[in-house]
Amino acid sequence: MQTVNNTLIFDAIEPVKRLPVSERVAMKLLDLIRTGNLNAGDMLPTENQLAAALQVSRPVVREALRGLSILGIVESRQGGRCYITDLKPSRLVAPLQMVIAIDESNVDALYEARVSVEGELLKLGVQRVEDSQIARLQEMVTAGYALTSDPVGFRVLDLEFHQTLMSLANNPFLERVALSLYDLGMEYRRVASETPGVIARSAAEHEDIFNAVSQRDPELAAAAMRSHLQSISRTTYDAMLSLKDDRTTRGASVVNLKEIK
Repeated sequence: MQTVNNTLIFDAIEPVKRLPVSERVAMKLLDLIRTGNLNAGDMLPTENQLAAALQVSRPVVREALRGLSILGIVESRQGGRCYITDLKPSRLVAPLQMVIAIDESNVDALYEARVSVEGELLKLGVQRVEDSQIARLQEMVTAGYALTSDPVGFRVLDLEFHQTLMSLANNPFLERVALSLYDLGMEYRRVASETPGVIARSAAEHEDIFNAVSQRDPELAAAAMRSHLQSISRTTYDAMLSLKDDRTTRGASVVNLKEIK
């Protein structure tokens, strides 16, 4: 019988990292949220109460709460008490947007991710869609055509349209991921929506998606979503280049003014 050298096996395993106490406290609070023991809007115990319950010092609790605040998980309100936030994807993705900068080099990757998530989510949703949801989507498509000269109004409608599509599958996990990806790059899509013709094209693409959903055709719906997102990717990329050119022009103007002075 061949014997195994257990010492060599364990030598190859990376040592267990001991997390700082404040990180362990933060993870404990996240576990309570994940398991439903803490919900959006709940008020947390005081720092003293948390410290006593978790057997740590108040400074440790304060540091853990500060980290969760940066992540958009908790917020301090009047009176100094901490609350669980609404936990909306737009809030939770904000720190991610600071880390992952959307630019010309990765805009294709973002929309590739959106196609993968939203496309598959829509395929599921088309199989579960209810008549009332189809009626609501039709109302939004009609409203979209009426907002082709109102970029702000259309952006509000666009968010509701995509959220409605994401909700059809009744899968909160995929829906949260999809909404997080939707929020990334929003500053460039605002610029893109100001470009003549962009909103009209999006309104028509929304109608294509709606027609596929109303026919309850998963493959046709996914193809319509893919076409829509590819169009968004192109206009977003163009908006990035436009902003980049504007900054370059402004920078050159500042240099020229300095030379004149």
